Amino acid sequence: MCAERTDQVSSAPSRRRVLKLAGAGAAGSTGVLAAGGTAEAAEARAAARAVRPSGGVRRVVLFHMDSLHHEAPRRLGLVNVQRLAERGTQVKEALLISPWHPTISGYLPLSTTSFPNPTTFAGSLFLRPSHEQRYLQHGFGGFTAHIANSEAYRSLNPGFDFIRLNGDDTDEDNVRLGLRLLREHDDLTFMRLLLQDTNAASQEVAGAPAGEPWARDIYAKGSPYPAVVRTADALLGTFLDGLERLGMVDDTLLVLLSDGQSRFGWHPVQAEDSWRTPLVFAGPGVAKGNSIPYAENIDIAPTVAALAQIPAPSDDGGSGRVLDEIRTDDRRSTAPSAPRRVERINRQIAEYLRLEGWLRAHARDYPYLDVQLMRASNGSLSDTQFWGLDRIDEWPQAESIDRMIEDNDSVLDTLRHALRDSGAPALP
Repeated sequence: MCAERTDQVSSAPSRRRVLKLAGAGAAGSTGVLAAGGTAEAAEARAAARAVRPSGGVRRVVLFHMDSLHHEAPRRLGLVNVQRLAERGTQVKEALLISPWHPTISGYLPLSTTSFPNPTTFAGSLFLRPSHEQRYLQHGFGGFTAHIANSEAYRSLNPGFDFIRLNGDDTDEDNVRLGLRLLREHDDLTFMRLLLQDTNAASQEVAGAPAGEPWARDIYAKGSPYPAVVRTADALLGTFLDGLERLGMVDDTLLVLLSDGQSRFGWHPVQAEDSWRTPLVFAGPGVAKGNSIPYAENIDIAPTVAALAQIPAPSDDGGSGRVLDEIRTDDRRSTAPSAPRRVERINRQIAEYLRLEGWLRAHARDYPYLDVQLMRASNGSLSDTQFWGLDRIDEWPQAESIDRMIEDNDSVLDTLRHALRDSGAPALP
């Protein structure tokens, strides 16, 4: 099996690999390899009151299949995703915060990767600069590892002992390395293992010339996407087989997730399927063959922390909830109904982008629209401003997600009335 080969690492980047690196914002990078047990990681975890997982969980693996469309397991017959789902609990509708990925302005100090990634590991929509942020890995005592074939994820490195983010590695290399670390480090308690090759195929579809039959459709005939996804699914199977050979199935909490993918390719923020992700939990304390209707990406970290009995990374007003309904015990029956707060914010952001763009397009002929847009952005003239994608670094100032939703509704209502009162054409 490919997981047992540890002596060969691909070094010749293909055209798809170059696309992957460029899309990740790390073209030409060779990645980094840090030795385990770094003093910095140990110090950070000590400050975060790190403990070894318990409650039947000996280790946690977040198996991240990048750019996995939420319909891909069914449409492409991903047998190993289904195999994992049968071992645990799958979420029928898992939503991510809007997968925006700027590298400018106030966002870059927070994250080098798209918005769902740091918020998933923080368990909160409210982020601090990455070197100050407490992530899920900070709560784990023992040995921790971060493996991904792109340096775009480097802002998630704090708190990990072992780091390899090498754009020249393949998904197969990553799975092989992950299994090797499990064999060699009996004290490994947390691993993020990411397969990135699917992202390159996704971006190839998104950027294909209009005459290409599969342009803007990952499932169209001839699209490179299905074959790469099926390969990733096979590597998930390799990893599951490796856990079985190592005798680690019964005490490993395994979470399968992604970070945004649209049928059009990549993850445009106004495409609602970009907000959705496959999400499966399997392992100690998780009900088998179960499904729940809804969850959000900020629920993953608090749920993992609760199952592993470690400190959660966040408890602020932007935090998610523990998904008690996935548990094997009777707490499932008392789980609250999902508030769908991330979905509401995503819909507000999508409407704001359309509405603001329409107002700006017509403001030259209807200056009243410019006046109202300026008022809506001026804290001296209006009590609320929109918490949009251009203000992610300011979101913590809202202090709660509910406050964000309330403010956003108010601004949207103001702009809707401004458009109606201006005499400009109605938004189609």
